[in-house]
Amino acid sequence: MDLVDLRRWELALARGGEGLARRYFTPGERHAAQHLAGADRTFVEVLGHLFGVKESVVKAAGGLPATGRLADIHVGIPLEGDAEEPWHVRLGGPLGDWARAERLDVVGASTRLESGMALAWTAAQAAGPRS
Repeated sequence: MDLVDLRRWELALARGGEGLARRYFTPGERHAAQHLAGADRTFVEVLGHLFGVKESVVKAAGGLPATGRLADIHVGIPLEGDAEEPWHVRLGGPLGDWARAERLDVVGASTRLESGMALAWTAAQAAGPRS
């Protein structure tokens, strides 16, 4: 699990700008955040939720490998459909190697708390049988 202070996240992204967003998020994640932004949540808030899921993946994996990047963790936040369903998480780079070796499928999600925080989580389960 990970808690993200969405106000602090907004300040961090304001300081780091587009470069920070490109380092942490895939083009698909940035596109999804733009698509999901609206009256009830901003682009930056959606990115904050995605960041929380990525951080919870890092915790579950025991840390980010030396050559790993947060952009190696792709959070498949749905653009439509059931908001209650967990989001598929696809791992690349060294984390992807680890997940394949351990035969893990990863999911996660995040929700906004009244305190202005986001509560994000990740869970892994054994993948189906090898073929």
